[in-house]
Amino acid sequence: MSFKTEEVGDRIKKFREMRNFTQEHVAQELKMTPQGYGKIERNEVDITIQRLSNIAKILDTTIPDIFGFDESFVFHNQECKYYGVNHTQAEFIKEVYESRITDLQAEIQYLRGILEKTLRQ
Repeated sequence: MSFKTEEVGDRIKKFREMRNFTQEHVAQELKMTPQGYGKIERNEVDITIQRLSNIAKILDTTIPDIFGFDESFVFHNQECKYYGVNHTQAEFIKEVYESRITDLQAEIQYLRGILEKTLRQ
């Protein structure tokens, strides 16, 4: 059984890049040519479920993760994982940053007011 890859190749490529793997490495693990593997990432060929399963194993992920890949979510989670931040802490950090941004915007408005007064004199 095979299915049309459409965007799957793009998602596979992102996972591969996140793992710092070359196309050659993945192709070698799959026992295929780098050119053949490149066609998968460029969405030029249909891919079997078995092949996709093998790719997922090599990339240390799952087929559902490949299909549901959301770049912004993944990179944010990877960053939090790297720094040892859990979801609750991430929300707190977000609130602190948003509060700081609001404070800085108010300060900018205040300084603009002072600057305008000074320039009018």
